[in-house]
Amino acid sequence: MTAGDHHPPDCLTIRNGRLFIEDADTVELAAEFGTPIFVFSHAQLAENYRRFHDAFSQGWSHGPVDVMPAMKANTLLATRQLLTNLGAGADIYSAQELDGVLRTGVNPERVSVNGGGKDRAHLRRCIEAGVRITVEDVREIDWIQEVAAELGTVAKIRFRVKPAIPNLWRRNDFTQLWVPIDLGYQVYKSGVPPEYLAEMGRRVFEMPNVELVGLHFHAGRHHPSLWFWEGLMVRFARLVGELSREWGGWKPQELDIGGGMASRRDPLNKEFSRSEFILTAVGYPFLVGLRGLGERLYHSLLAKILDALTEHPEPKPVPTIEEYAGAITRTLSRELLAQGVDLDGVRLQTEPGRSLYGDTAVHLTRVKVVKSQTEPIPYTWVLTDTTYFFLAAGVFEHNRHPFLVADKADAAPTMKADIVGHSCFADQIVLGAHLPEVDAGDVLAILEAGAYQESSASNFNSLPRPATILVRGDRAEVIKRAEGLDDIYGRDVIPADLLPDPVE
Repeated sequence: MTAGDHHPPDCLTIRNGRLFIEDADTVELAAEFGTPIFVFSHAQLAENYRRFHDAFSQGWSHGPVDVMPAMKANTLLATRQLLTNLGAGADIYSAQELDGVLRTGVNPERVSVNGGGKDRAHLRRCIEAGVRITVEDVREIDWIQEVAAELGTVAKIRFRVKPAIPNLWRRNDFTQLWVPIDLGYQVYKSGVPPEYLAEMGRRVFEMPNVELVGLHFHAGRHHPSLWFWEGLMVRFARLVGELSREWGGWKPQELDIGGGMASRRDPLNKEFSRSEFILTAVGYPFLVGLRGLGERLYHSLLAKILDALTEHPEPKPVPTIEEYAGAITRTLSRELLAQGVDLDGVRLQTEPGRSLYGDTAVHLTRVKVVKSQTEPIPYTWVLTDTTYFFLAAGVFEHNRHPFLVADKADAAPTMKADIVGHSCFADQIVLGAHLPEVDAGDVLAILEAGAYQESSASNFNSLPRPATILVRGDRAEVIKRAEGLDDIYGRDVIPADLLPDPVE
């Protein structure tokens, strides 16, 4: 169950034809807890954290290293507590995420509060808690000074910078369109544009209640390659050097490179590739023209085209955590030293999301019915008891999640079908999936479900969001209960004058 021979073994194994997560049989988990459910591996998450910390520490000899997992990728308090216990910091975005990580006893100095549009109440809470405020907006520094002065303390901040990256010209994975990475990055809302940074720094240095301790940079998952990360670090280092000189030799205490590394099996933007998008867009007049051949020939050719468009090549393995860390630290060290930046004692921070959490969980769902047609176009659907609204981030990102039939995990594929959910949307979870013969009651495991999926689940069709299970060896326990009807409708209020009069 590895994504390429260069990756270390993971928490998934196949034993006697059945899928196990750690030492727990996923088929038995589905029977015990019901489906759909999310199932997380304690061991995988702990191992991933240790690999991140060890790999970045080995590559960055100048000072300490902090791994600060992105709370938005996984908001479960049990998994967050595990990371806190291991010494992890946190990357948070909302005031509510801040409350969540602080509940676990995380060291507030290792918490990066990111995001634009922070209001005064949020800033006050941040300053009171002693976390790092990552500044996104020009006006934010004035509010921070005012609130910190009211509290009689010094707020420690970093600027989230947004360097130009014209050296990164390959296609951007965030979109189905043919857009270069540098353009995709520039239209993204986050980060302070370079034109404001020098003056913002000079203003902060004059503020008695604000200390600029570092710079923060996050680009996101635009491309899985080491080439991408090496290019990012070159431009980040160049901007750090320019600001250091502009500010009279200012030395950062902390440099945060954000996240965006690919997860082990990297499903991002694989469900409907960009080349297929162009083919279908360009091919529309061609397909309309085929109708002149008559219905039978038209449908025959359409079936072949549709079959070809739902085929997906075997994905290429992505770099390992160690390979990412090596490329990042090597390039950043070299380029910062070339810029004349003093790195002695500088703390390096990284904020992994999908690369830390992705392979730590599976989503288990049971087959409800297998539906097929032969006319006018042959097609088959495997309808499950889950929905892509429980995998919503994957829909936004056009993820093609790898999967296994948990009770037939080593069986050869003999059929092709769309794996679909049971909402009234199209609810396409995996298009053109190659599966063994499946029947109602079989359990499917959607892999790479540990990042963003559980945290983005919603209630379309008033479907209750599923439970989440944590596995430790052969033990399994609920760490987030399934929703009930009271959870779904509990926030609704019917005005009194709309209610029917009581019956006498």
